[in-house]
Amino acid sequence: MSARVPLVLLPALLCDEELYRAQVAAIADLADPLVVTVAEPSVATAAAVVLSRAPERFALAGTSAGGNLALEVLATARSRVLGLWLTGVNPGASADPAGTRRLSDRVRAEEYDKVVDELTTRCIHAAGPRAADALSTLRGMARRAGPETFLRQNEAMLTRPDRWAVFDGLAVPTLLLWGRHDQFSSPERASAIASRLRSPQLEVLDNCGHLPTLEHPDPTTLAVRAWLQTISAT
Repeated sequence: MSARVPLVLLPALLCDEELYRAQVAAIADLADPLVVTVAEPSVATAAAVVLSRAPERFALAGTSAGGNLALEVLATARSRVLGLWLTGVNPGASADPAGTRRLSDRVRAEEYDKVVDELTTRCIHAAGPRAADALSTLRGMARRAGPETFLRQNEAMLTRPDRWAVFDGLAVPTLLLWGRHDQFSSPERASAIASRLRSPQLEVLDNCGHLPTLEHPDPTTLAVRAWLQTISAT
């Protein structure tokens, strides 16, 4: 590859650049990464923010809620996206709007710490080899984000549109990187996405939950490097 690939990374709910720290450090020879953390109450507005900060053309990565944002970016400006990496995303509309609203109601009732504890515990596979470190990092990001960020990001996820159709005819190199024990988005969902793509790179990591970049950073980095090497920066 003659040039490094511009890479926009969109973190999961309540996460920031720490989510991708290990990968950013390991792909400097292949990519120019830009982590964009957005807290807007709709994915359409959030996508506009991302596109205003992104290079003219770029590879795009999103984890969980960041994956939903990535799909909105793709739906809005498909021609600007050189490649796609998704982890733990549900491309459909909110599957449990009532439950999502209850979380926001609890945060408004000053139960933010309890909500964070419940969500982060579900995110990380407890039997994984780096579970304690991954959980500590995730909780640190959530503390930095705070309740107002949660409320805005959660509203965006509650009101997001179904974006399954963005995969139809998608020809850019696409990496689907999942944890075998993801409690929010199963590997079967990754397979369903892959079935709609021309030549997906599907990687499912054992002993891993919702956040492979934290739980299994080395295998994740290997998969990301392989994906980047299939993308042309021109």
